[in-house]
Amino acid sequence: MFFALFSFLPILLTERLGVSSQSAGGLSALAAAGNVLGNLAAGNLLARGVSRIVLIAVAAFVMGASALGIFLPLLGGWGAFWLCLLFSATGGLIPATLLATAPAAAGSAAMVPVMMGLLMTGSNFGQVTAPIAVGAVVSAWGWGAACIMVVAAAILAGLAAWVLARGDHKRVGEASDPA
Repeated sequence: MFFALFSFLPILLTERLGVSSQSAGGLSALAAAGNVLGNLAAGNLLARGVSRIVLIAVAAFVMGASALGIFLPLLGGWGAFWLCLLFSATGGLIPATLLATAPAAAGSAAMVPVMMGLLMTGSNFGQVTAPIAVGAVVSAWGWGAACIMVVAAAILAGLAAWVLARGDHKRVGEASDPA
């Protein structure tokens, strides 16, 4: 979801806010920095015992809801930018949570590298395919159509959290060692 939006954020900001390319680049960097804060927050929340499943589900929901205001002309340009900040910061909860969950989900120490490799492969796949898919959709139907893709990805992430929740709660969902 993150790369589906942030690959096009400077262009979106230029169109929605009417700012220069240079300003759009600076605003995009500011929004991307929010993702760092989300990653750090996830580590803190996991250390305090917040459920991994809750973090993933809440982040997916907030990102999907934010996408509606970002891609659809519901708000002015600055409102959409504030939602980009929220989208980015909340989105940072997911990778940190998944990386912290991998050892518990792997089941054995020997499978941890395999699990980490699968996570990295999935991330790389999204980095390559999301901008291409969003670009094609935006070219064909406009910015509003991009929100359908991001909302669909948010629903899939929420479903993944639900599937994870139906598994071994003690081992993965509520593991005592967050790292």
